[in-house]
Amino acid sequence: MRKVQHIMRNLFTIILFLFLGVLSTMCSKQSENIGPTDPAAATGEVTITKVVYSGWNDAYEMTNGLVKVVVVPAIGRIMYYGFSDGVNILWNNPSFYGKTLPYGQPYRENGAVTWANFGSDKVWPTEQSQFPVINGYSWPPDHWFDGGAHAADEIANGVRLSSQVSNYCGAQSSREIVLDPHSSELTISQTIKKVKKAQNSSVEPIDYTIWNVTQIRSPKMALFNLNPQSRLENRIYLWQEGARANLATSGDIATFVPHPSNSHKAGADSDFWLAAIVDNVVIGEFFRLQAGVYSDNGLSAEVFTCPDYTELELLSPFARLNVGQTMHFDISWRLSKLPSDAVSNTQKRDAAVLWLNSFK
Repeated sequence: MRKVQHIMRNLFTIILFLFLGVLSTMCSKQSENIGPTDPAAATGEVTITKVVYSGWNDAYEMTNGLVKVVVVPAIGRIMYYGFSDGVNILWNNPSFYGKTLPYGQPYRENGAVTWANFGSDKVWPTEQSQFPVINGYSWPPDHWFDGGAHAADEIANGVRLSSQVSNYCGAQSSREIVLDPHSSELTISQTIKKVKKAQNSSVEPIDYTIWNVTQIRSPKMALFNLNPQSRLENRIYLWQEGARANLATSGDIATFVPHPSNSHKAGADSDFWLAAIVDNVVIGEFFRLQAGVYSDNGLSAEVFTCPDYTELELLSPFARLNVGQTMHFDISWRLSKLPSDAVSNTQKRDAAVLWLNSFK
């Protein structure tokens, strides 16, 4: 009898040992799978640090362990957004590293006003067709918003950027850039306030828009969420007929592939998201289509492609503001890594769309 009991105890010990070994292996594998692209990698806390970024002092670096964000007040924009162990999804122009605009002045080369194309994310306050009458030239955009120094304040889990007041349009922008402690979500709450009359009184009243322009590294494709009730022919608008060869639609989704040597642009009266696939990462920009009149004959989302970068552009409807009045347009960004079995472009598109629509 004792011998049987001894055998049973030994057998129980062996089974327990094997069970614990299997459990340990399972936990180890789960731990290995928790990487910076997994929401479990987020710490639940946002750390904000002052850093020097590509030659600009007093930049703000924000991280929650999952993603990193860098905001550069000296040029008024978000310059970095990516997974903590990955690369920057946004495009930075190395030709302008560390450069700034003279206070209150546009950027000039050889005495001529030109665009300081720093890259990455910023806001324009008016429709591009109105640049000549409001700003005094057709290009570049209003430097008070795009490139000028911004005031910066730390807020809960983020940074508030405030532009100078533009002499051109009499308005200023304020953007609260907040990182979620538990995910890749970056919320950008935006306001334009009419502070004074435009220096050229003949352009009043001005129709303002909050026009986000986000330059990203050249993607495999950009993705439009087409409007089922669109009033556009084929639910999308092309600036160049040659861009049609780079456009494909499937159901309510349009893919727009950058041309290796030509610049193209497309737009839609989309709702909810605009996205792109950079390497194996999806960047989604989330917004809502609102009632009102939109720029460019009714477009809420636009994509511009060129050999160096692609722009994801989100627009608010127009608002005609009196001095003291404000308008608002809030958006958010999210990142997701594509599954390893998404190999073909169709599989990448479908996996991206499934993830994007999961937030509806």
